[in-house]
Amino acid sequence: MRAGVLLLGMLGMWANHARGADEGQRLYGRHCLSCHQADGYGVPNMQPAITGGPWVQGDPRALAMFVLTGGFDSAQRKESESHNVMPPFAQLPDADLAAILTFIREKFGKGASPVGVEIVAAARSELPGGK
Repeated sequence: MRAGVLLLGMLGMWANHARGADEGQRLYGRHCLSCHQADGYGVPNMQPAITGGPWVQGDPRALAMFVLTGGFDSAQRKESESHNVMPPFAQLPDADLAAILTFIREKFGKGASPVGVEIVAAARSELPGGK
């Protein structure tokens, strides 16, 4: 009986993770795909690759802050080799952003850890006005 309950609990966790991964992939397709592409290698000479990048594999809170702000000092980064900057995504709800970041960390960050809603909320709280 206990093994059955444990198995059902594990299946429920796997189903929630699978639903979350599907949602992250769907949201990535809506908000990120046109620039970073399905393979995460970006549009050559226009948009940077995210596959294997230090932002994707590194600190999840720093990644959340980077995406919320569009990359911190966008004016300075406009002189980068891609000459484009990412827009801020602070308009997205914490849950949506957490799903996207979890998806890109799993797919393009060599299986880096998931990003919880609480991490995005903590990063957002550090923005001017907490937005």
